[in-house]
Amino acid sequence: MSRIFVLVASLALVPGLAGSELRPLVPPMLDNLSSVNRIGEAVALEQYDQVAQVALELMSRANAMKEIDLESVGIDPARDAQWDAFLQAQRDAAMLVLVAAEKKDPQEVQRATHQLFGNACLGCHATFRDPARLLRPSVHVMTQFLASWRDMNRGLAVNDFNLIETRARELGTLTGVISSDEMLESAFGLGGSKQRRVFRGFLREVTLSAERIQEAAKQEKLVDVLDASLDMWSKGCIACHDKFRR
Repeated sequence: MSRIFVLVASLALVPGLAGSELRPLVPPMLDNLSSVNRIGEAVALEQYDQVAQVALELMSRANAMKEIDLESVGIDPARDAQWDAFLQAQRDAAMLVLVAAEKKDPQEVQRATHQLFGNACLGCHATFRDPARLLRPSVHVMTQFLASWRDMNRGLAVNDFNLIETRARELGTLTGVISSDEMLESAFGLGGSKQRRVFRGFLREVTLSAERIQEAAKQEKLVDVLDASLDMWSKGCIACHDKFRR
């Protein structure tokens, strides 16, 4: 619960929004998130050939993102070297995932995936989004989702069902916190009742999936946890992004 209270407090401190929201970067970033999710699923099922395939995709995507026109997303072209450095960090971390997959080592896969988040994703956001005041309040919320999601994937990899259950409960609590009219308007810019109703529908999918994950974790049913996680990702997170972001 402490994470939730920190989240609510932090939203009040988010600076005003800038005009640009890095829209051209949203699709590849979502694809990166999907890739991380697929790594967690594949490790849980011991499908290391799939882990290796995702690692190659992450490297290929980093190469493609190098071709993005920085000025078009509100980044000073003079900072191209910094941009390239984070893309190289993505390639390096993905290579570590690939090597760990070839060794069929779940802990090394997990460490490499965390390196991807820390050295590439979060480092890039801290460098380019925070200083430019492009970090929307909604991103703070979704960061909490991702933190719990990563821990659930880690729980899957090491059969830590207590961790899975705890993080799933956090996700269920978080959906309740952000479902109020005030939060939806201030954090997500959803001023219309129709938009809020649709958004709450996706929150409901996340809540239901989180409840299923909790119950499956209590019974230590790995396949059921994975099934509910896939529903959460596809019917909740990705479906919501497709509706409101893409």
